[in-house]
Formats: sequence, C-alpha cells, structure tokens
Amino acid sequence: MKSLLTSARRSRVHLIFLLTVAMASLEVTAEAEPPERAAITISTAKPLGPALGTFSTSGAFADSGVLVTESRLVSALPAPFGVVSHFVLRFEGQQGTFTIRAQIIETFAADDPIALNTGVWVIVDGTGAYSTLHGTGDMVGTVDDEANLITRIYTGIVLLK
Repeated sequence: MKSLLTSARRSRVHLIFLLTVAMASLEVTAEAEPPERAAITISTAKPLGPALGTFSTSGAFADSGVLVTESRLVSALPAPFGVVSHFVLRFEGQQGTFTIRAQIIETFAADDPIALNTGVWVIVDGTGAYSTLHGTGDMVGTVDDEANLITRIYTGIVLLK
C-alpha cells in the first residue's frame, strides 16, 4: 500500500511539474496599449466636377495618392451666404484607404470667381494601415472657377492604434 501511495504522489508531482512547464511556456499577452493621438494635415487638389484629385498627408503619418469623391449632397440652397455640401471622400494611399464624411460651407462673393470653403470632417472607414484609424477636424479651402481647381486643407487629430 505504501508503494502505491508513493507512486501516486510521484505521479502528482510529475503532473504539477509538467503543468508548471506548460504554463511557463505559454506566451504572456501584454495589455493593450491605448491609441496614440496625433495631429494630421491632409492637403487636396482636384479639378471642378466629377474628377479624381490628389492628396498628401503629413503629421500623424505620411502618405499620398488619389482622392475620390464618392458622393456630394447639396443643401441649404438657395442660401444668402452660399452653399452647404455634404461629402463622402475616399483617400486611396500607398498604405491603404480611409474615408471621411465632410460638411463644407462654400461662400461666394458677387464679383469673385473664388469661393471660400470652411467645414468639418470625420473619418468613417479605413483599410490596410488605416483600418483602425479614427479622427476628426476642420477644413479650409477654395474653389477657383477660372483655374478649374478645388484646393482644401483638412487639419485635425487622429487616433492611431
């Protein structure tokens, strides 16, 4: 009987040892790091109308590529100050894509071919390196009818995970 108890005790010690080794070999998972907040500037240029444009970013990350206007909904028309437009814009960069929604107020002067733009934007989607990107900010720009050129600068804060 004594040898049976000794054998059971040895088996239990071996089992505890094996479990300890197995647990020690498991990868320890680190706690998730909080997202990093960073300033971003997105510069865009495109011709008037339904045409592709270009963009470049600086600050939080550097990228450049094609600007696609997915949709534009005009509201507040006629308004005494200009036009309010709601945009969905897709930025197709080298590291992935991200999509923003923007509300832009275009203000016109009676004898000036250049309309002034101000607005706000928020990131709503992303792929690739931008799949977890979140952010929001302000926008300023111009629409130059004579030069057939829309230029806008989006500034804000993004969260990078």
